[in-house]
Amino acid sequence: MKKPSIASLITAVLLPVAGPSFAGSPVVPAAVPPAEPESPVTAEVSLGYDTFYIFRGETLFEQVVWGQVSIDIALAGNLSLNLTPWYLSGIDDDYTELDLLASLTYDAGFAEFTGGYAGYIYPRGSWGGNEGVDDEHEASLGVAKTLGIFDVGVLAAYNFDRDGTYLEASVGASFELCERAALEPSVAVGYSSNYYEEDGFTHVLLTLGLPLKLTETATLTPYIAANLPLEVLDADQDAEMFGGVALAVSF
Repeated sequence: MKKPSIASLITAVLLPVAGPSFAGSPVVPAAVPPAEPESPVTAEVSLGYDTFYIFRGETLFEQVVWGQVSIDIALAGNLSLNLTPWYLSGIDDDYTELDLLASLTYDAGFAEFTGGYAGYIYPRGSWGGNEGVDDEHEASLGVAKTLGIFDVGVLAAYNFDRDGTYLEASVGASFELCERAALEPSVAVGYSSNYYEEDGFTHVLLTLGLPLKLTETATLTPYIAANLPLEVLDADQDAEMFGGVALAVSF
């Protein structure tokens, strides 16, 4: 009898193992691990520098640095809570400010509605040189909507200590320059109803930002802006060109 060759022996051993696959039996794919659910809590830490600190049309100080932590908490449905402590300090003087901000936002689909509270705290003594400056508190209501390429917003804020209301309308847009950069122009107009000593328009603010995405979680945003006082503030305020930069890191 002819002895089988080595090749035929190898084939005889391998065919019973490999045969079912060659015959077209299904190959079971590797199990895909389930996607981790998104966290209901997100946060962003920001640090910034401004050549002028201008708030609601009023020029307050030059050369300031600031930092904040913004925490978003997803609640039921389209409702979310935001908590933001914000701290500012003057570079050339001992002015300091601590703002405690909280807001609820409801996304109704056609627009977003936000109700908020702000406490403006001015540390004194060893924490700051704000002698004679009273703390202030206010409640606010805002509406935001996207219309085509534009983001439109309206804000009404009632200040309990001034017994007055500040109104503001704003329009902004974002134009992508490349994968990691965009150009973001915006304009805002303010109105005082007993918020300042007179009633009327307060200012026009023009801003041009250039957010640069450094990583998936870090964004650097330099900006330039112009503040143009109107009838309520033009007697005491000068038009100012200013700018700054902010670094934001999300978690």
